[in-house]
Parts: sequence; structure tokens; C-alpha cells
Amino acid sequence: MSLYGGDIPQTQSMDLREQLEAGIRVLDIRCRHVNDNFLIYHGSVYQKASFTGVLDIVQAFLKQHPGETVVMRVKEESTATGNSREFWQTYNAIAGKYPDLFWQPGADFNPTLGSVRGKVVLLQNFAEWTRQGINFKELERQGTAPDDCPLNTNWDLYSVWEKAKAQFMAAASGDPDKIYINRCLTGSTGGFPYFAASGKSSPQTDAPQLMTGLTTLTNPNTYPDFPRVNCLGKLCSIAFLGTNPLSSRYLANLRTSYALLNQVYQSLNINMRISKRVGMVMMDFPGKSLINNIIAMNK
Repeated sequence: MSLYGGDIPQTQSMDLREQLEAGIRVLDIRCRHVNDNFLIYHGSVYQKASFTGVLDIVQAFLKQHPGETVVMRVKEESTATGNSREFWQTYNAIAGKYPDLFWQPGADFNPTLGSVRGKVVLLQNFAEWTRQGINFKELERQGTAPDDCPLNTNWDLYSVWEKAKAQFMAAASGDPDKIYINRCLTGSTGGFPYFAASGKSSPQTDAPQLMTGLTTLTNPNTYPDFPRVNCLGKLCSIAFLGTNPLSSRYLANLRTSYALLNQVYQSLNINMRISKRVGMVMMDFPGKSLINNIIAMNK
């Protein structure tokens, strides 16, 4: 949830209400602990929102759509100041004002969707004496929510994409009782988030793709998923393409492949159906196509 501060901290173009209406169901909420309250920050940049305001919006959405669920990662951000209590104590004080909003964990580490409809499921990324939700650090320890796809320079983008693709497949083929989170579509460290998401030369939707500086003459097999553009015969420039359009295209192709295989099984009277999930996906600047393809894969 980062709309302000310029090209480096901004990771979204839709506000929270718009994201929820568009189909986003996993939120990454970063809270700075200030005067025993939570303000929403991204790095050192205030996002003109509070945790209470976030919960008000999510609660209103779930009241309108009681069959939906929102998963919310809560993490401490920036430097705490002016507090008389710990971060977790302030979390409990604020969340306690919404007694029916949060799913209360029992023995089930990975609840069924039916048990959490109309609720917020907390991805707890802060220290606490008792479990308030799903322990985010535990997901990292078990290897299902890796954070190993840094974008230190623009030329790391293809490596980030390969890791994102691998995480999609890990979720599809992994233990169905485990929670998988793909974090490779967010978290640029050495480039602008808009570039990681789009591969474009500037944030504008109609901006041209940035060139890698490579051509098919000298590097015909490099970055095979990146587009070949400005071709003169077989000589083409190789352009960057962001993780969002790459992921959307990849998931759309997977859906088509699964649908064709299922048609074959049905025509042969084989009692088998392929249905693959891709897990939770945290994204910068998500668009309609990518959101819809993720939803379709996770049905």
C-alpha cells in the first residue's frame, strides 16, 4: 500500500478500495509505530493513512462481500518514536476494536477458505507472545514464501522473472496443505518498482519498453521471454518486459494448456482433471489481466 513519495517508494496506482474491488485479496501493510498508534509507511515515506483507516476500509468491503476473505500481512516499518508500549501491544489495542473482523487461529495453521469467509486473516510479521494469525516467518522458514529475487540493477529483471516463474510452479506442484506466497513481483531494491513491474522506460502506461542494449545478432538466445522489437529481417533489439505482463502471459498459457488436457481426458473418459493453484501473489502495480489470471488459476 504505497501511493506517495515518487518513483522509488510508489508501488501502487490504485487506492485500497480500488484494489479490493479489482480483486486484490492479499495486502502488505507496513506500520510505523508512532505515539502508540500505527501510521502506514513505505520505507521512510508516510502514505497518508493509518492502520485504523485501513481496517475501516477492509471491514466495510467484507460487510458488502461476506463471501470474500482478505489476507493481510502486518509488518513494522521505519523507526518507532514516542511510544509507551511494544508494537504488538499497539496492534492488539487497535485490532481489539474490531472483534469480529479477524480470524482467530486455533490448531489449524492453514485454515480452509470456508472457515475464514468475511474475515481478515493476519500474516503476522511481528513478534508476539501469542499467535494472532499465520506466522509469516514460519512460511519463510519452511521455504514457501522465499524473498530471494532482488532487483539490484535493471539487468537482474530476467533473473527475477525466472524466480517468479519457479515460485508459480512450486505452488502448483507443492504440498497442498502448505501456504505459498510469490514475492518476486514486488520488492525492487536497485530499480524503480514501475520498471520491475512493466519493463517500461517511465511510469506512464503508454511509455515505450526500455531496451536491454542487446540484439539478436550477438545474443540470439539471451532473455528468451523478453520481446524482440524494431526488427530488420532477423536482426532485432531485445527489450525489457516486466514481471507483471510476463506473469499474466505465462498464467494465461498455463490455463489454456490445462483446459486442453482436461478436454482430452474428458473425450477419453478418463476420470482426471488438472487444477493447479499458483498461491498468493504480492504485486506492485497489478493490472486487470494479471489479477484475473491469478484468480482463474486459484479457483
